[in-house]
Amino acid sequence: MTDDNTYITDPETWLDKVTTENDFVCIVIFRGHWCKYDEFYLKALGEFNKSTMVKEGLKLIAWTSEGPDGAAKADTAWGLISQYGFTQVIGDSSNALANYLKEDQLLPDIVTTTPQEAHVEDKVDPGSYPNGIVQPAMLW
Repeated sequence: MTDDNTYITDPETWLDKVTTENDFVCIVIFRGHWCKYDEFYLKALGEFNKSTMVKEGLKLIAWTSEGPDGAAKADTAWGLISQYGFTQVIGDSSNALANYLKEDQLLPDIVTTTPQEAHVEDKVDPGSYPNGIVQPAMLW
């Protein structure tokens, strides 16, 4: 987890800083700690990171619109930082970073849905996605 919440207050500056300070960055957007598909692909990417990409200095960041509690639950349950080499697991229920990525055309087709539209209302805690669930995506 990170104490710097610039990814919420000023996502453009945060992204510029992350990509300027690191030669190789991947931000992986996932739905939340409850999603087994997310768990599978984040772990698979983490394994590939450990075996191949870490040698290249990859800064691998997982981001969810579930918020800080959801990010912490995913990291704890799946061992993203401790076992798979993710450098950060970020939760942002304001969706500020995802909205910036869409508006700035970095990820113009990124999709945000309600839990009802995603048919996962039985899997998520009520109110855990006040601004919607950002669907999986990657930014390299």
